Amino acid sequence: MTALPLSGAIKPQHYHDIDGARSVLMFLSVALHAGTVYAPARPWITANTARHEFFDWLIFGFHLFVTPTFFFVGGFFAVLLLSRRAVGDFLLNRLLRTGVPLVTIAITLNMIELYLRHIDAGGTESFAGWIGSANFNAIWSSGLWALHLWFLVSLIPMFLFAALVQIFIPQGSALRSKAVAVPDWISVAARSSGAFALFLILLAVGNTVNYLVAGQVPSAYELIVPGFQSWYKLVSEFPFFVAGVMAALSPGFLSTLVKWRRWMPYAAAAALIIQPYARSEQSELLSLFMLFANQLAIWTIVLFILQFFHRYFRDGGPKTAWLADCALSMYLFHHCLVYVYGRWLVAVEWPIWLEFSVLTIGAAATVIVLHEFVVRRFYLARLLLNGKTDIQAIRRKRVAKAQGSNPLPLQPAE
Repeated sequence: MTALPLSGAIKPQHYHDIDGARSVLMFLSVALHAGTVYAPARPWITANTARHEFFDWLIFGFHLFVTPTFFFVGGFFAVLLLSRRAVGDFLLNRLLRTGVPLVTIAITLNMIELYLRHIDAGGTESFAGWIGSANFNAIWSSGLWALHLWFLVSLIPMFLFAALVQIFIPQGSALRSKAVAVPDWISVAARSSGAFALFLILLAVGNTVNYLVAGQVPSAYELIVPGFQSWYKLVSEFPFFVAGVMAALSPGFLSTLVKWRRWMPYAAAAALIIQPYARSEQSELLSLFMLFANQLAIWTIVLFILQFFHRYFRDGGPKTAWLADCALSMYLFHHCLVYVYGRWLVAVEWPIWLEFSVLTIGAAATVIVLHEFVVRRFYLARLLLNGKTDIQAIRRKRVAKAQGSNPLPLQPAE
């Protein structure tokens, strides 16, 4: 099947600001997970007894916006890819860029980390003996095998859904026209600051309704199939994916979302400081309000991030291209490294802030070394860990740089 643009308005260009936002947030994931080593609310992450409430605030604050932004970007680039490729090529690209690294890390680094967790919890088996044990089988049947990669697990069915839409909804149909007309209308209606603030509230209402409806589905909190995810978790982030789709379909809608508004930094800072979360001890009405406030905080921070990167990082360049190329490696590798280095730091008596800094920088630096000297130099590593086969292009760029010429940077990953 030949790929046809989902909208004639989509232009073949690179969105360095959106790609940059995704890349930087993947780097921030290192600090997020390093914080779990020292957060009182996460005592099962290593046996470190050094704890401080700041790290609870840090990790719950990061959780407000990191993953939702990833889903927005996933929806945005899915539409761009479908506008330029046949559906089969799109699915192959997503398999290589998402499925292959997911499987590779799941059966290597994630298993190493989960084995170390098993040992720290009192397990005595060798690694070989652990494979096939009751604990090992429970990890795979419960979905714990994915660890931080649950984001990729959720993205895969969303990509499949986007491909099905491309196949079964005819080009030029009324439904496709409305899919573009709605965000086009919103882009005009929400252009002013007051209207945009109301739009944020409506987005939060939509997310709240999505959560409430998802919770009413029978067995919503149980795994759809063993080893996968629950329906509730699968659809909880779907509105952000849809918003990314709408932004790709309607340049006007994207322009409204990323338009700089002077009050947004203050609103995002307030959302990050307050961090509204629904809690079990709250009344039903208060819990519902806090769920709405939580979704409002999330949308506020996510859209501020998009506005910030559009304002300051939309021109791209070699550094931005490298950052985008390294981002997937950072996301894939860091979790196991944080756990391994965190175990080593249990034995030292450094100030907690120093330990956290060493852990974060050490894990990130290790990933950068692995990315530069393994992922970017060997075909098999590049394919299995990044879903790409562009080693020759990287080598040509490296040679040109050594010779003093000014080669074009590698294009950001789609």
